[in-house]
Amino acid sequence: MWIVVLIGIALVVLFWQYILAGLALWATVSIVRAFINLAAADAKPTYPRKPLERRPLQTRPVAKPVQTRPVAKPKPKPEPARELPAPDYLPRWNPGRRQEAGRELAQWQKDFDSAGQ
Repeated sequence: MWIVVLIGIALVVLFWQYILAGLALWATVSIVRAFINLAAADAKPTYPRKPLERRPLQTRPVAKPVQTRPVAKPKPKPEPARELPAPDYLPRWNPGRRQEAGRELAQWQKDFDSAGQ
């Protein structure tokens, strides 16, 4: 403990000029600030002051409620312009007909390729 006290005393002895300069500077600044507050700065001005003109604060726009998709109204079924064709007229796409169509397409492709050469 005595070592800490001796080191403290040694520092004060070594830096006494800087310590005194700092105290003098602190006292000078305090006196000058007190003088400015008392003499130069008016606490309340004698002239009327205008209020500051401030711009209005910009705010966020009001959030709109989320719109949901409108519910689709069921469309009335249109009446056919005429009756459907007879069932005999409609093509019958059974597996055999599909196979024939595949063969027809393959034959057409073969003819097309050979015509191009």
